[in-house]
This record gives sequence, C-alpha cells and structure tokens, in this order.
Amino acid sequence: MWKPTKPAAFDDVALSDKEAWWNEFKDELHHLFADEIDEEWLSGLAALLYPFHVDRDPREAAAIAFATLNYEVPGYELEEPFEPPLPRCRPGLH
Repeated sequence: MWKPTKPAAFDDVALSDKEAWWNEFKDELHHLFADEIDEEWLSGLAALLYPFHVDRDPREAAAIAFATLNYEVPGYELEEPFEPPLPRCRPGLH
C-alpha cells in the first residue's frame, strides 16, 4: 500500500493513507486539467481508481488517468487521431 512520505493533515487532523492518496491524486488531476474539472466527477474517478492503484504513487496514477482521459477534454485533442484497425473475421465465421 502507498504511504505518504510525511504524515498528511487537514485542519490539524491526521489523514489516513487513503485520504492522503485521494488528496494527492485529486491535486495532481486539478493541476493537469488546469483546474477545469468537476469535483463530483473527480471524486467518483478517485473512488473508482483507488482500489486498482492503492500501491501506486497517486500523482503517477493521476498522470495515467490524464493520459487516458485527455482526449475527452477540449483543448487536449491528439494531433494524430488513433484509427483502430478494421475487425477481421476468423475463417469459417461469417
């Protein structure tokens, strides 16, 4: 499980490792999306991704999420859009 390098606190109350992870993840995505991000959506994304990235640095997890999602954010379109290959049928299937 990921642990913060120093104990995190909010209003002089120590945060759990999970709360610290969520805060760092959210802070990094706010930075990457230039603060143009919906808080409710971001909380849902953090809750969804936490179990899969519990051992990963939250800022790294945010960078992965950003790279995955950035095509949906206006102004962050890929210069060369990805075109998936056409589906192929296996012989004998029609």
